Amino acid sequence: MMPDIITGSVIDILSCIAEIAILLWFFSRKNERRDIGDDPVRKVIGFLPLLVLLGIYMTPLNAAVSVFSLENLAIQLLRMILHLLPVMCWLLLNKECSVPVAFYLSAIFTAIYLTAQNLRMVMMTYGTVTPPHQAKGAGYVFGLVIVAATELILAAVTRKLIKPEKIDIIDSQRTIMMSTVLLIMVYFKWILTAVRELNLGGNRVTMISFSLVTSIGLYLVILLFDYSRLLLKEKEEAEHERMVLQYEVRSAQREMQASDDIRRLYHDVKNHLLAIQSMSGSEGEINDYLSELLPKFEGYETQVKTGNQTVDAILSEKIQLTHADGIRFNICLDLASLGHIRTVDLVTIFGNAVDNAVEALRKLDDKEEKYLYIKSAAFAGNIVIRFENRFAGRVEMKNGVPVTSKKDSDMHGIGIRSIENAASRYGGTVSVKADNENRQFTLIVMLPAGM
Repeated sequence: MMPDIITGSVIDILSCIAEIAILLWFFSRKNERRDIGDDPVRKVIGFLPLLVLLGIYMTPLNAAVSVFSLENLAIQLLRMILHLLPVMCWLLLNKECSVPVAFYLSAIFTAIYLTAQNLRMVMMTYGTVTPPHQAKGAGYVFGLVIVAATELILAAVTRKLIKPEKIDIIDSQRTIMMSTVLLIMVYFKWILTAVRELNLGGNRVTMISFSLVTSIGLYLVILLFDYSRLLLKEKEEAEHERMVLQYEVRSAQREMQASDDIRRLYHDVKNHLLAIQSMSGSEGEINDYLSELLPKFEGYETQVKTGNQTVDAILSEKIQLTHADGIRFNICLDLASLGHIRTVDLVTIFGNAVDNAVEALRKLDDKEEKYLYIKSAAFAGNIVIRFENRFAGRVEMKNGVPVTSKKDSDMHGIGIRSIENAASRYGGTVSVKADNENRQFTLIVMLPAGM
């Protein structure tokens, strides 16, 4: 008896190690936390939550006497929680993700686990593999191998389709949906556990088939839902890239037009000076003439030079679009060392930052306050970009972002969150400050400088 127990324990430990290996591979592309670095103590502590998974394998919870009981349902719910919480804690300690994202990703992995376990339960019901309380023989080992293989296949398909590393924002609707799906999957696991213990005749096959198909169907719902969200996100990124190309083309066209105009004006400047000289006796005519001449030079001030063509195009476009609103820009940027930042991320950072500031400046009555200051400075191997603007009324902060005054309150802070997500891909940081006393809003983005 003792050798069988030892053998069973060793197999359980190996199964747990296999699941942890699948977990590490599944989330291997997710960005590591920046504050861990090479600290071995922090790395060890970060892996401690995964030891809780041994509780599921080493101390299986047996069914109650009454299989269709709330006690059995509670046991299955506890097993699901014992799987979800350690994975969630591990993600929070080791990966760059928020609590909602950590919950959602750990729920996806737990759904994979439940689907594999439900398949094993069906195999035990038909006698294909040995139940856990008979932890000996090839049947028991075969069952655990099937679970590990199924988890690996499902994890590979899931990682290929939904790309967990790209899931960085989770809304409340997705959290509720995932929680509901997990609870339903636990419910059908409870049914499978009960059916395995009962002799229900022909109804047994029907209940097993329905429970397994429904459980797999729920997993596919999650998979297809996230896959559709990924396709939508990639479409939005493609749209960003298209906008970038438009910015660059417009910037190039403006520069070419400006060069042609300057060359023409250079040839005409002598004639203009002669005309001014001939009208020197009439001050009014000179003023009228200069009034017609000076507008020809308007627009050249919008040519921004930051060392990055994409940012030049974005800012030049924003300046021209907001000229009619009386909004003035004070720009002092040196971004030549940000060549390693993806174009789409630069568009996200500067596009959202300027759009948010312009929206606030348009609400001001005093034209003298309609200034947007954009400055950069090098600091400790980083480029610190500072956006400053005035605002009307008061700005309330919630979870580190300003609360919007728009009717669509569910979208509040999306612009700031998008900037944070873009900066975090390179180990950058974002800070926001709203000084209600001086009505001054400040957004600081720090990005690592390239080599």
